[in-house]
Amino acid sequence: MLTKQLPLETALSQQEAHKALSGRDRAFARLIAATTLRRLGQIEGALKPYIKQRPPALIMALLQSGAAQLIYLDTPVHAAVGETVKIFKSRPNLKGFSGMANAVLRRVSENGKKLAAHIAPQENIPKWLRRSWEDSYGRTITRKMALALLADPPLDISVKKDPELWAKKLEAEYLPGGTLRRPKIGDVSALPGFSEGEWWAQDIAASLPAKLWGPLEGQSVLDMCAAPGGKTLQLATAGAQVTAIDRSERRAKRISENLARTGLEADIIISDALDYSPETILFDKILLDAPCSATGTFRRHPDVIYNKTPKDIEALAKIQDTLLEKAASLVRPGGEIIYCTCSLQPEEGEDRVLQFLQNMPDFRLIPILADSWSDLEMQHSTEGFVRSFPHFLSDRGGMDGFFIARIIRNNSSL
Repeated sequence: MLTKQLPLETALSQQEAHKALSGRDRAFARLIAATTLRRLGQIEGALKPYIKQRPPALIMALLQSGAAQLIYLDTPVHAAVGETVKIFKSRPNLKGFSGMANAVLRRVSENGKKLAAHIAPQENIPKWLRRSWEDSYGRTITRKMALALLADPPLDISVKKDPELWAKKLEAEYLPGGTLRRPKIGDVSALPGFSEGEWWAQDIAASLPAKLWGPLEGQSVLDMCAAPGGKTLQLATAGAQVTAIDRSERRAKRISENLARTGLEADIIISDALDYSPETILFDKILLDAPCSATGTFRRHPDVIYNKTPKDIEALAKIQDTLLEKAASLVRPGGEIIYCTCSLQPEEGEDRVLQFLQNMPDFRLIPILADSWSDLEMQHSTEGFVRSFPHFLSDRGGMDGFFIARIIRNNSSL
């Protein structure tokens, strides 16, 4: 069974104390939480000399967040220590640990930066995940990915048309492939063109799969597992007749809202994709951005690397297999499937496609060529798969880790 842990943003927003904060204080609370997750290995290394025995999880979390402020956020010592100790004193079950917390954080304020600086950034990645990446990609790439974890990402934008014009209006950088990038996320809805539906937020890596097909005028395209809808919007912009499926009514509502805001059209079906059985249509193309561990999104969601386990990867791989088989039953002869995941785990990428092709002889890969995206760094495998890594475009803010495969059904298939 998959672990059920809330994303960082959702977890914070559901806390009554967080809701009561001013907008500025809510932003700072999020910064503390995100920094703690991004630097957790280094923070724990700075705390370790001053803790004889690891305390219960809540106490450790408070010490970690206090240390994050002292080491990385330059919060004044009296504020970081005082506010953390205040939390201990305010709870009867923690009050007895307030003296310990004060002593530990005072020592961290004196020596924490020096201790943390001697700890490799790879230590911020959970051990099982770090070993997985080292086995798959080597230590050099793993270290580069660990460095990509340390900073908040920029805002990437996909536009319906005129990207050069909107780059000027949004004071954004024009990236290879037409994505626009602003250095900070901020209040997206307040930016020019948002309320008019001229663009939507979408990491550059997430925008790449749909771009492989180019114009889609008059073609029927199924967007499986479509929410929050960025790829649905891309496909509709390209002229496709889009059917978007998602099993969550709440998430499907987001697709509908985005379509309404942008003035684009798609048929939305609220259903588990595995239960979807149209009576007459086989699609020209199917885009399957499969449910996955999302380890490639840790720049934007640093909590994901702590919310998944190897057992989750195994369970997700089974779901991905069944979704690929379902996609195969819904695409016409001569039609294509793009399979992609925002995961860095080969078990959710290459392994899934290779097994699918072994079991389904009527399908074959269309190799994704190195010139598919001009001037954009990507890893191309000998089989024809493509991967992006979080440290790609590192001098401009990085990008999500993504796996992409392009598959075609033979014309002779029945």
